[in-house]
Amino acid sequence: MKQNKRMRTMVIMLCVVVGIFIVYKMAQSMNDAKERKEAAEQAAQQSELMIAEYDYRDAVALSYTKRGNETVSVEIQNSRWVYAPDPTLPLNQTTVAYMANALASMGAQSIVNLEGADTAAFGLEDPEWTFSVTYEADDGTKTEHTYVQGSYNEFGKGYYFKELGVEKVYIIVEGLTQFFEYELHEIVDAGTFPVLSAEKFESVDITVGDETRHLSGDDVADDFITICDLLKPSAYADHHINETTLQKYGLVQPHTEVSFNYKETITVADTAGATSTSTIEQIRGFKIQLGDTFERDGESYTAYLADGYTFIYYMPTSVANSILTHFSADLAAEGEQ
Repeated sequence: MKQNKRMRTMVIMLCVVVGIFIVYKMAQSMNDAKERKEAAEQAAQQSELMIAEYDYRDAVALSYTKRGNETVSVEIQNSRWVYAPDPTLPLNQTTVAYMANALASMGAQSIVNLEGADTAAFGLEDPEWTFSVTYEADDGTKTEHTYVQGSYNEFGKGYYFKELGVEKVYIIVEGLTQFFEYELHEIVDAGTFPVLSAEKFESVDITVGDETRHLSGDDVADDFITICDLLKPSAYADHHINETTLQKYGLVQPHTEVSFNYKETITVADTAGATSTSTIEQIRGFKIQLGDTFERDGESYTAYLADGYTFIYYMPTSVANSILTHFSADLAAEGEQ
């Protein structure tokens, strides 16, 4: 009798333990389901606020237009970004890659409720910015996406933004356009000029016709370091050097040559075949040849060539005149002697 009673007690205790276990598992399952639901809702919300999620490396063409400016169109050719209307124009690959990356991954801070909204106030019919990007899939299929950015929304602290063909209108924070605040000449890879300093500067040689002046000293250094700083490779007149362009800019037989001579530290082997090296200073010359003056946007410029570069550049004519003034002053001083 006592044995049966102990047996019933053990069975009851076992049922209680099993019951507790079942309740625990049910509660755990409910919590897991709740967490999964919340995670799914959060993911859905985040996904809804993503305007674009692509791999920028799949982009094969893009263009951008700021209201009032010309459209800049680039595309991939032979694994490099080129200017679509003229593929011979070299572009800064890093700058364009940043553009492609900016369009490939875009998020919004909110979605506009279009019900009863005054869509004319969005500024999307005459957008401030228009962006287009084309992606190519592995199978060769291409898809194009065009986006427009409109007016600023004070309440939302952002800009109205939309993909053409998609009903949603977003509010995006300022930041996208910083990747596109470039005119064409500013994304062209037109080379890099030497940067002079008082420590590097050595002298300047100016040749006009058959006369050459060699200028040096602290005063000359101050003046010509400033002059060299004003020579910008982004200021180019043409990227084709041929008979026609040379003739156009008076560079067939340049009337003036200037060599900015500067010291450059290089590493050389101490002896032939030796593994030890040492550093020495070598004098190099950044040589330019001046051509004719021309006007652009109401300003006067002087064209010039730079040795080792494949562009025709231009400088303000006032800078060219300053160079010639130094030449004339030194020539006059020598005559007085």
